[in-house]
Amino acid sequence: MAEEKKTVKVKGGFRSTLALLMSIIALIVAVIAYNRTGGDMDMKKQLNELQGTMEKIKGETSKGFSKFREETSKALDKLSKMIKGKENAQ
Repeated sequence: MAEEKKTVKVKGGFRSTLALLMSIIALIVAVIAYNRTGGDMDMKKQLNELQGTMEKIKGETSKGFSKFREETSKALDKLSKMIKGKENAQ
């Protein structure tokens, strides 16, 4: 028997190969650009700076709340003394 040779046609062979090659080149360019801008090291630095800023803001906020509590307490004390004074006068 004679052997039959089957040929398999690959559709879009050149175009798909070219598209794959271009995507690999684009990926390499993207990685180079990421590393050039600082990559992970820059993000860690920014994270540390943001954490420091957050701690500073937290401290300022707690000081502000303490001051607000004291002023509110003083105002309530004054108000209660005024009310008690009026009650005693009657």
